[in-house]
Amino acid sequence: MGELPIPAHVPPTLVRDFDYLREVEGEELWHWWSHLHDGPEIFYTPHNGGHWVLTRHAAIAEVLADYTRFSSRHQTVPVAGKPFSLPPIEVDPPLHGEFRRLIAPWFTPKAMVGMESDAKALCIELIEGFRERGHCEFISEFALVMPIGIFLKLVDLPAGDRLHLLEIAEKMVRGDEEQQAEGFAAAFEYLDVKLEERRRNPGDDMLSAIVTGTIDGGRLLTDEEARLMGALLLAGGLDTVAGMIGFITQHLAGHDEHRRLLASEPDRIHSATEELMRRHQIANIAREVVADTEYHGVAMKAGDMILTPTSMAAVDDREYNNPLEVDFDRPNKRSIVFGNGPHQCIGAFLARTEIRVFLREWLARIPEFRIAAGKTSRVFSGRANAMRYLPLEWDIR
Repeated sequence: MGELPIPAHVPPTLVRDFDYLREVEGEELWHWWSHLHDGPEIFYTPHNGGHWVLTRHAAIAEVLADYTRFSSRHQTVPVAGKPFSLPPIEVDPPLHGEFRRLIAPWFTPKAMVGMESDAKALCIELIEGFRERGHCEFISEFALVMPIGIFLKLVDLPAGDRLHLLEIAEKMVRGDEEQQAEGFAAAFEYLDVKLEERRRNPGDDMLSAIVTGTIDGGRLLTDEEARLMGALLLAGGLDTVAGMIGFITQHLAGHDEHRRLLASEPDRIHSATEELMRRHQIANIAREVVADTEYHGVAMKAGDMILTPTSMAAVDDREYNNPLEVDFDRPNKRSIVFGNGPHQCIGAFLARTEIRVFLREWLARIPEFRIAAGKTSRVFSGRANAMRYLPLEWDIR
């Protein structure tokens, strides 16, 4: 969806020609985002259905947490093309919490004990598959494959379905409007079969919890709610970790001092992960204005959409000193990488676990690596910042 006419309540001085759904070439992605700080702190763009954009950490965190004024019922812009809301993330409290409760047991620190060993085994299997080759295309051979493998464990689905589900998730998360529709349709077709199997023979997994658990005064989820929740788990299981691992790996490939420090002192990986995630925040989600309001001096109308990019929070010099630098000793590594308020990502602990396991196992086996000679990575800004192509090489020991 391209440009729309500027609404009458939007002052011309607050309009910028900005499209967040684009490929960024020749510039580091967060440097590109940081240019928005040269203009108004809140501005309006006619692209992607027309929407407001917040540029400062404090405002982004506030809007993400304030569901009474800024609803989560639509978390992407443009809104057109997705005629449904995905529970629990696109459902406001109190019902949000009831959907979330169904799957919460699989995301506790206690539950992660077993999942960490599964993540380690999968990491080692993937790395050993190409280590002796001396090169890989990191995104397709590792970053996208690992999270889907972990998702399959959580929902007790066959490992042989990994490639099929990866293709579906890629369309849902990264595709254009037509590809998204295809991805969701394929996800629903797949999930309808699996969910019906769990209704007949429930087990100890998240899909079983979705079809047997109750919400909203004791009712079972409708078929539509169950399939939407399953699709969200599939997309969410791919999105955050795959994107984050891609950008972290690109950074380490280009910064010998950081890579060698973590390889030689793996005890620092835990703390360093927080700084690497702080620097590479990827979620660029949205909120919908519930009722006519004035926010920080800007008049907004009910139904207006607001982009709340954590990418901007990552590069805000009011929140972080030298925000574009990666500093493992930074005193303030806190971030909103996983959101803020009631809708904060339920999988945050799992994502941290996956990233830390990846760093430990990769650096123990391939401590020296670099961007392949003569090649460049390809990155995209979007609903979640994404790296589409990351060619790596290393010397075989």
